[in-house]
Amino acid sequence: MSTSLAAYAKGGNLPTLDKNAMAKALASAGAEESTGSASDGVEYVSFSGKTGSITFGRDRDDLPQDELFLMESRSAFRGWICWTDNKPVARHQWSIYQPEMAIPERELEDKGPYARAQDGWQSMLGFGFMSEDGEVQYSFSTNSTSGKNAVADLFDEIAQRTIRGEPNFPLFYFTREKFQAQGEWNFKPKFDVEEWITEDEAAAMLGGEAEAEPEVAPEPEPEPEPEEVKPARTRRARRT
Repeated sequence: MSTSLAAYAKGGNLPTLDKNAMAKALASAGAEESTGSASDGVEYVSFSGKTGSITFGRDRDDLPQDELFLMESRSAFRGWICWTDNKPVARHQWSIYQPEMAIPERELEDKGPYARAQDGWQSMLGFGFMSEDGEVQYSFSTNSTSGKNAVADLFDEIAQRTIRGEPNFPLFYFTREKFQAQGEWNFKPKFDVEEWITEDEAAAMLGGEAEAEPEVAPEPEPEPEPEEVKPARTRRARRT
């Protein structure tokens, strides 16, 4: 794993997984949910379904919608968040790869009284991601139905690509999509994938080394032709 991914792991406690376990957990989390800066150095991203604003950190800076981000698939999590008077008052979260850490709804503490119908505990989905150079690490979670559906769709695509042995690290733009529900216009997050890359490519892009796979004695093969040297990745402007 690259040095930047390793740094993220220190804050997120990423589990070690084989590909089948990873795909199964991602698919399961997506299927079940389809219906400010922290002291650890991670910037928390907020999304407004009313205005479509995407902000991060204590100062609510705008998250650039024309900047590519890299998702670390093993940082996916789920949990519960409790709202009172339009403010989050408590939350519990755990890695989707560690279901034994999950807290059942019946064991959630009562934070009432609740003044609004939307107050109380709600399930959430989320994941970690980072800037292309790995210098800034973010975390995004959502408890809205449209938001969870968007995250679930991304999880499902990663799971399917993992099963097929295809590149499963998304380079994406974090944008928004407008939709109408019950006569009102709202926004939902959109993860516009520009390119799917392998873990080796992600590590090379961030200037580190990929996590080594278990060694297997190779079968004798013919001497390979020299491989074409690809130019190093550079930050790209969004296509218009």
